[in-house]
Order: sequence, then structure tokens, then C-alpha cells
Amino acid sequence: MFPCLANAKATPVPMPHAHAYLLSDGDTLTGEDRFDPFELWYQSQCCARWRDPAGNRLVIGRVTRGLPVFPVEHVSRTQFRIALDDEEIDPKNQAHINAWVAAFSAIPVSEPEPLRINGVALDSVLYYPCTLSDTLVYAIRPRRVGNAKNFDWFCVIFYSPGEENVEELRALFEEMFIGQIALPSRSSKREGSTSEEITLLRQNEKLPGQPDHPIRIEARKSIENYADWWFAETTGYIILSDVDTEIGTSIIRNMQDTLPVLQQAYARLLPPLTRETDIALIRLFQTRDAYVRHVGEANAWSGGMWIPGRRELVLFLHDSQPVMMRMLRHELFHQYLSHAYCMLSTAPWLNEGHACFFENAQVDAKGKVSLEEDPDRSSFLLDNLDEAVKFLPQLLRATHAEFYSGTSASLRLKYALAWGLAYYLQKGAPQERNTPFKDVLPDYAAALALTHDGEAATIAAFKNIDLTVFQENFREFWLKRRGSAMRYNPLEP
Repeated sequence: MFPCLANAKATPVPMPHAHAYLLSDGDTLTGEDRFDPFELWYQSQCCARWRDPAGNRLVIGRVTRGLPVFPVEHVSRTQFRIALDDEEIDPKNQAHINAWVAAFSAIPVSEPEPLRINGVALDSVLYYPCTLSDTLVYAIRPRRVGNAKNFDWFCVIFYSPGEENVEELRALFEEMFIGQIALPSRSSKREGSTSEEITLLRQNEKLPGQPDHPIRIEARKSIENYADWWFAETTGYIILSDVDTEIGTSIIRNMQDTLPVLQQAYARLLPPLTRETDIALIRLFQTRDAYVRHVGEANAWSGGMWIPGRRELVLFLHDSQPVMMRMLRHELFHQYLSHAYCMLSTAPWLNEGHACFFENAQVDAKGKVSLEEDPDRSSFLLDNLDEAVKFLPQLLRATHAEFYSGTSASLRLKYALAWGLAYYLQKGAPQERNTPFKDVLPDYAAALALTHDGEAATIAAFKNIDLTVFQENFREFWLKRRGSAMRYNPLEP
């Protein structure tokens, strides 16, 4: 029974950084995520992390398996799991414990000093000196309770930024934390703090069985020891959050009704390159500050974002739920396309254009998806149509750096034009006769699967298209044929 920092908030370990590998067997593509073994190992050994308002951080690790060594930089989950089984820690082997602590703390530590503290609850306490005055590292082993099995060793790391007197910090921490660790009574049935699952079922409703995909397992484990975190699952998704559960239930109900349906809509209009099924992870923070700590200061401007390397979509609780759901639909498309296109980088005109296109998707009570115009972007596009049509070839060639740079006015034009292009290709071009424009998107996907290059795929998709004719058709559509597009739903047979 560990004490906790006053007013501290849980800071779950992020998902491990994934490196996408694309395996090809003739015409069949298979995507495989591989990882830095250390990140997979740290995630498997870390029990919990907390941070208080002063910035102090407490990390608890459970010493069960050593860090496997591989001859390659990145490994699959399966490779790691097999190797981890061979790395069982011998709790009586001091060298094993020392090596584990050094790896887990990721800082140089000296030989440990045995301490006599809290002998009622603890069998052993080891203090590991290090060169940092604001960091304390300990290994502890609680006493066995009755005839129960022996406890594992635990590692406790305390960070107090800016602290310069390590001896004062030690004395206070050993008194207030190490000395306060307690054991449950022999008769106690109470477990420690645990996360909960929010159930989403209405009366007489049955949720399809959710297979134990590695993403689901890792996501649940990452928050299992935090009472202020919960998770919810629905077809194709798992959601982690520290939002108040009453508010969370309303949000998750909305997500349950819309996410699987939207995912089907994404797949209908931009089919995946492989038949593999991935589980999409969404992390919803109660506060913007916690969100910023998770995504980093460089992304503090954002209201939500898809982080491909972590394979998670992250957002925080907005004041307006409609605004948040609109932003969520945008980022959900980025998440979908990354998985559907095997994490291959795609052209901004297609990716951002369709993310904006799906912002306005509406799901009715029967699960029907409608795709309406964006009133703000359509108005802006029509007001600047000549400039937009002239800029269209440049938009198609734009790299990520070129698309996301520039003034606020130029960015507004690029986003509006990308949205307008996606809208035209999905709702205008399919109704045209004697034009090849309805084949642009499937041709792009086929070229991407072949070249693995988003910019090369654009060139291939427009190879047999007269761009001047395409520009004129695009202009005419927005001036004369919007009405028929409004009535056309590309999701209907």
C-alpha cells in the first residue's frame, strides 16, 4: 500500500513509439509495427506514475523481467514477448536487481546502500546514489503477508525539479514516503486503486465481443492502477480518459454511436490497402494542461491531434461538445488513413482535404451518414474561386512542409481548396460522364501501394489527366453543379 503525492495526478505511460514496416509478398501488402525494445520493456515493468502541482514526479516499477537484448534496433511485439519470457528476475540475485534498476531509471546509479527503514512493512530497502541532486532512486521489497507468496521487488523513483540539497530531499522522502508504505491486513480483501470500464450498453443491447488485440491489452494495462482513469471499448476502438465519468458517459455514448459508422464510411470512400484490422486508440484528457504535457509544447496550439508514432489520437475536453466532435471527426480520418494506408505518408491535398470533408459528417439515429457542405469553407472558396483554381496545380504538388507553412490567409485558402477538392472528387466527379476524374482516388491508392511515395502517387493519379481541363471542370462544378452534389450521397449504393 503505497502513499501518493498530495494532489497528484496520474500520468500514464504513453504508448510505445511504433516504426512501420511494410512487408510485400507479390501483390499482397502487410504492415507490421516494430518498436524500440526498451519502450516495450519499460511499459511492461512500470506500475504507475504521478505528478503533483509543483512538478514533482513519482514513478513505481515492478521488478519482474530483465531488459532483453536484440541484434536489431526494432522488434515486433511477438519477438519481444518471446524474449521477455526468458528474462525472469531472480529476487535473490543482487546483480539482477541492480541491472534492472539501472535500466529502468535510465540514469547512472552507484552500488546501492542498504537502509533500515520501515521494518514492519519492508524486508529490504536499497538506496541507489546518482549524480542528480533532484532525483532519488530506491529498490524495496515488502514483507510477506502471512503464508502468501513473497512480494516482488519494486523500484521507486522520485524527481523534484530544481532541488539542490539531495540529503534534505532524501530525509524528507524516506520519512514521508518509504516510512509510510504499509501492508494490507491478512483478512483484507480490498485491492488497490484500479481504473474502471465505462459500460456503453443500452437496455437489451449486446456489444460484439472485442478481441484481445495488442493495442487493447497495452492500453488497458497502461491505466490499470489509476482510480481516476477509465476505459471504454467499442467496435474498432478503445478510449482512455481521466474525464469525470458522468460527463465521460455522455461523450462515450456519442462516440459509440458514431465511431464505428464513420470508420465504415471512411473505408467505403477510401478503401484500405490491406485486409488487416487495427484497433484505433483515443486518449481524452480532462484538462488542456494535461493534454499539452502529453503532446509537448510544440503542439500546445492544437485542440486535438493524431500522433502516428504513438498510434493514438489525443484530445482534451472542450467547452463545446459539438466543436469537440467536429475536431474529433477530422483527426479520426487522419487516424483511419494512416492505418488504412499502412502508415505510408500521403499527399496533404488528399489527407487534409478528406479530414476537412468528414468534419461535417452527420450520423442519424439509424446510423446513416450524410456528408454536407462546409458553409464557411464553401463560402470562402467561392469568394476566392479564381485564385483557388489557379493555385490548384501547386496544391497538388505541395509537400507537407509547403502545405502547412505560410500566412494565416494562405493556410485558409489551402485548407478550403483541399476540402473543396475532396468534396468534388467524392460528390461531383462520380456524377460526371466522359471524364476520368472519378478514378483519381483509386488510382492514387494503387500508385501509393506500388511506389510507397505520396508525391509519386499524385503524379501517377493525374498522369493521364489534362490539368487545364480538370481546373475548368472544378470551376464549373462550384459555379453550376453544386446542387446535384448536395443531393448525392457517395455512401449509398
